[in-house]
Amino acid sequence: MKGKRYTQMILTFKKISIYILLSLAVLSCNHTQRNFEPENETEEIRINQLGYLPHRVKKFVVVNTEASEFEVVDRNGKTVFSGDLIDQGEWTSSGEQVKIGDFTSFDEAGLDYRILVEGTGLSYAFDISYDVFTEAGKASIKSYYFQRNSMPIEERNGGKFARPAGHPDDTVYYHSSSGRSSGFKSSKYGWYDAGDYGKYVVNAGVSAGTMLALYERFPDVFADGSLNIPESGNGQNDLLDEIRYELDWLITMQDNDGGVFTKVTTKNFVGFVMPHETHEDRYFIGKSTAASLNYAALLAMASRIYQEIDSEFAEDILNMAEKAWNWAVTHPEKYYRNPEDIFTGGYGDRNVTQEWFWAAAELYITTGEERYLEPISNKLDKIQFNVGGSWANYQDKIGYFSLLGKNSPLDDTGKSTIKTSLINLTDSLGTVLESTPYHIPIDRFVWGSNSDILNTAVLFANAFLETGDPKYLNWSIETTDYVLGKNATGYSFLTGFGDKKVMHIHHRPSGADGIDEPVPGFVAGGPNAGMNDRNDLGEGASYPDQTHPAKVYIDAQGSYASNEVCLNWNAPMVYMFGFLEGVKY
Repeated sequence: MKGKRYTQMILTFKKISIYILLSLAVLSCNHTQRNFEPENETEEIRINQLGYLPHRVKKFVVVNTEASEFEVVDRNGKTVFSGDLIDQGEWTSSGEQVKIGDFTSFDEAGLDYRILVEGTGLSYAFDISYDVFTEAGKASIKSYYFQRNSMPIEERNGGKFARPAGHPDDTVYYHSSSGRSSGFKSSKYGWYDAGDYGKYVVNAGVSAGTMLALYERFPDVFADGSLNIPESGNGQNDLLDEIRYELDWLITMQDNDGGVFTKVTTKNFVGFVMPHETHEDRYFIGKSTAASLNYAALLAMASRIYQEIDSEFAEDILNMAEKAWNWAVTHPEKYYRNPEDIFTGGYGDRNVTQEWFWAAAELYITTGEERYLEPISNKLDKIQFNVGGSWANYQDKIGYFSLLGKNSPLDDTGKSTIKTSLINLTDSLGTVLESTPYHIPIDRFVWGSNSDILNTAVLFANAFLETGDPKYLNWSIETTDYVLGKNATGYSFLTGFGDKKVMHIHHRPSGADGIDEPVPGFVAGGPNAGMNDRNDLGEGASYPDQTHPAKVYIDAQGSYASNEVCLNWNAPMVYMFGFLEGVKY
């Protein structure tokens, strides 16, 4: 009996022990489970809402928290990484106490990770993948397809954003500012410039030029068939096909004397209607030095790139580029200003130093003629960047990038001079980035601030390409993170992408097509402390935060000063997606 009772006691003890162990195991498992209900997500954690590349920098911002640590959790709630939050102090531009989390060393690819900060909450879900930017990159380029003039957007290419052709532009009249008193000609094709339906040479130049610079560095990205545009499948790079559509319009913008008209627009902006619903007369308006030099730069650049694709076209546009240059030489101060009866965009520039540099650089590279090197040889060490300069501040950078490229005949001394100047500039921008709580390279927020951000990212990218120094790659990625959600507004400024994405852009087709979502792939302008449109936002609309510059933004259709889209704002986004695709491994 004693032995039997002893055996029973042992069995009972084992059962109790197993029960306790199982209970502890369950409790342990429950401790790592997270409640991922939407109400537990917080906008206080600012991430790149598209996600992060493996083996590349991965950082986020959390604001107004007492926490000192963070966790990365997977879709099952398991903690896969933990780290310390780095206090950045108060950022007066946003009115927030800022901390940064760094999980760069965590490289396990996967879907639906989140950041957990105790006492604050969970971030939006994000992925870590080599393909994390692929679809967004395609969309950023395809936004140009959706801007095509003179052709329908077919359902097979545009899906639910299909629409009839707008503005045939087969009868565009000469405005009196063109130098002609009457007449008309065709000016078909090309891209609508922004939220309106105008076509502008200056902005076309810097936008297409930025994307051609990407192609010269990474000719294999966005290959034939990747974009599902009408030309896909023709054996040529889809990015070059899309840019060719713009070039086919630009060749109509040159007058017989070589000068280039500034734009094709109506006399006034039209309302928020679809492009095929507007029938107002459109005009060739004013020739200018800036337009002619932009034209010369872009066409000279395009000539060498399209030479192997269409040699006859390449020769034709090189001749046009040289004619435009010669006209500018004889009209060096023909500055554009809207005539009294024209109220569309101006793109006027009374300082055409950068246009001269870019045009001379591209003509020198394509022709090899020393006469084009002479006017820029003393400017090779003068790369500068000014916040708020937008398109007018960026054109010469394309020329510098081209002069450093493999097709450039510039000697090693000249290239070394440019490289040193580029490094000095990007180091100074990097100093600003490292000292700014959100780790961005600008500290002023003006009209088109997102283009300032993205243009500095392109500068960092080129510094990396020239040096191989990973700090420039890291800075370029962190800067790009800002536009995709790691910013004080919490928005992903790229339409169609992110949990908190912009929805009500100032873009006529998106506002008039009856579809809730905007056309995807556009970059909104971003915070603008000037609030230049504060009286035009619409009934009852106002900026939610009018005090902190980094938050002066409103996702409202009426906000052309913070929420419009524009060709030259999208181009550096295209560049960065292409660059990151090219260096992701």
